[in-house]
Amino acid sequence: MSKKAPTPAAPVPTRGALALLVLGLLTSALAVYQWMELLTLRAGGATACGINEHVNCETVWNSDFASAVHDTLGVPIAGLGLVWGLTAVGLAALYLAWAKAGRPVRPAANGLRLLALAGVVSVAVFATVSARVGVVCPTCLGTYVLVLAFAAVAWRGLPGSFLPQAGEWGDTLKWTVGLGAVAFVAMLMPGRATPHAQKAGAFLPPVASTQPQDMSSTSPGLPPPPPAPPATLDAFIAGLPQQQRQSLSDALAVYRAATPKLAAYPPRALFGPPDAPVKVLEWTDSKCPHCKSLVEELAAIKHHAPKGMLSVEARQFPLDGQCNPAIPNRGPDALSVRCAAARATVCLEGAKDFWTLREKLFAAQAFLDTDKVMEIATSGSVARPQLEACMTAPETIGKLRQDVEYAMRYNIQGTPLVLVNGREVPPSAPLIYALVLASGNPDAPAFSALPPPRARGAGD
Repeated sequence: MSKKAPTPAAPVPTRGALALLVLGLLTSALAVYQWMELLTLRAGGATACGINEHVNCETVWNSDFASAVHDTLGVPIAGLGLVWGLTAVGLAALYLAWAKAGRPVRPAANGLRLLALAGVVSVAVFATVSARVGVVCPTCLGTYVLVLAFAAVAWRGLPGSFLPQAGEWGDTLKWTVGLGAVAFVAMLMPGRATPHAQKAGAFLPPVASTQPQDMSSTSPGLPPPPPAPPATLDAFIAGLPQQQRQSLSDALAVYRAATPKLAAYPPRALFGPPDAPVKVLEWTDSKCPHCKSLVEELAAIKHHAPKGMLSVEARQFPLDGQCNPAIPNRGPDALSVRCAAARATVCLEGAKDFWTLREKLFAAQAFLDTDKVMEIATSGSVARPQLEACMTAPETIGKLRQDVEYAMRYNIQGTPLVLVNGREVPPSAPLIYALVLASGNPDAPAFSALPPPRARGAGD
């Protein structure tokens, strides 16, 4: 009897791996786009996904979490997305090559499933961060969709068991971790070259005051206080990196071109003397991320500004139609967090700890709700019954409407709105500090060291 010919092995399915290869390429391309947008943002430009306060990738990329990731790993989150995408492409390509050569594909299939699991966990973490910041990041949503689609295909479109079996872990980790490590190392150089998000007051000298230190007050055995920071405009400009010098030049050009307007109302709460040569008037919203940055920068500048050179006036522009007639959409009957924070801030204007409490409200922005507003606002010199009575008083509502009407004179398009000496300017902290050092003179000789300003729209 003749022997039967051996049954040929069933071909290894490759459709799932092909789909994963495409998804990995798409994720990598989107990560490259995000990284390029991040570089645009760090250079002072506007990004395509910085649409408004609620839909804004910039806020997520400038968040404390994103900064911590970049500071710790040396690669921004967009770079980590590229590492993930390149690893996915490498494993899918291995699978297809091994399938064509008749080699076992289990190490690549296992690696693709483990990579998909890591992607799902990352999506959960990053989506939680975005939710806590309170914004939607469109390009992040695109990444989430691609990663979740990748996971669905990896778990259902590849042959074999879901987890590596006994004896398979070694080869699985060798290829998965190896490809991931190569991709990560390749991203380190461009990652370290990518500018990090600026911390509040990063452009300022590293001490809390420009006033001369009192050496007689130094305690025995303690090191002497740090040297006084540069107290001249020349030294300040010379210490700025090129990117910030260009941004300062652009903002200064806007200041020079603006027409100053007289104040419509006397200030209700004022930091510094009313005759300071640099007068800052700002409108903010409690949930606006750019407002939080401005408040933090101004807090740092107030500690550094020479005495008598700066005044700051704070007014409210809550982005909620419930308490702001300039916003068309009305909120629910219950007092919204934006309106509660605006009314509470108005009620705190006469308190001795007004500025401290206001800064605390913005510091808690990611977790701010009406209960947190009341908790922070009554943590100082104002008792809760007094604050609650004030927040519903007609006088408080009238003051808030005055703030809105005042802002509308400048055709406000969003928060923050900043005036310096009656001139509308970008919310540029370096500009404010430079004018402080120049005693309010925008034509001080030291400004000649700045590069020529860019045309409007080129970098704003």
